[in-house]
Amino acid sequence: MPHRSPASPYRLEAVKICGMTNIEDRDLAANAGADYFGVLVDVTYSPRSLTLDKARPLFESPPIPGVVLLFNPNPDKVKLVADKLKPFAVQLLGHEPPELVASLKNTLDCQVWKSLHVPPRGHGEIDVEELKTAAEEYEDSGVDVILFGTVDASGNKTKLGGTGMVSDWTVIRGLIAPRMVPSFLAGGLNPTNVGAALQSVKPYGIDVCTSVESSPGKKDSSKLAELFRALAPFRE
Repeated sequence: MPHRSPASPYRLEAVKICGMTNIEDRDLAANAGADYFGVLVDVTYSPRSLTLDKARPLFESPPIPGVVLLFNPNPDKVKLVADKLKPFAVQLLGHEPPELVASLKNTLDCQVWKSLHVPPRGHGEIDVEELKTAAEEYEDSGVDVILFGTVDASGNKTKLGGTGMVSDWTVIRGLIAPRMVPSFLAGGLNPTNVGAALQSVKPYGIDVCTSVESSPGKKDSSKLAELFRALAPFRE
């Protein structure tokens, strides 16, 4: 996954459609133009989460690379899931330390991605320096991709990613700009706002989930088509 030179004209290099729960939706996303699909495994707060056994068929001869998302797993859990599913990447969704990333990079045969989360636009204070430090530490640990998404702490359970809430693009732009590893933008992206988001942030890739669903965990072909029409000018 090469990183774009800052001097190059902006082009969106990758699109990940996340929250897959079935083979049909995985293939639907691939046919629409997605570069990656994401599957949550044992993420208890998400209605899109699957067990390891139910996730297995989605990673059998997939048409595009698959990413498995885990929340605060221990190293043995990561290794078990990676061995069983053989994904293109493992995405750490919780509060996993950089030391775990470094350890996994030495033991796994797949890439390691890490999510970092900011409050939705206009909700809560953001410690930008803390986020910058975290991004630098994960980058130093050897992480392959950093994804910047949204945290929803409004209910009984804190949700990291898959919230449908728009992230603060100004903050994320400042976090992405100095990164040497590819960075993805997530958080409330939809066909209406994705163009403005890309022009503002200029990420390597984007991660989309809720806006292309008819219901949680079920993708909608017309919404996927609408999204990729909106992305077309940035993919040429």
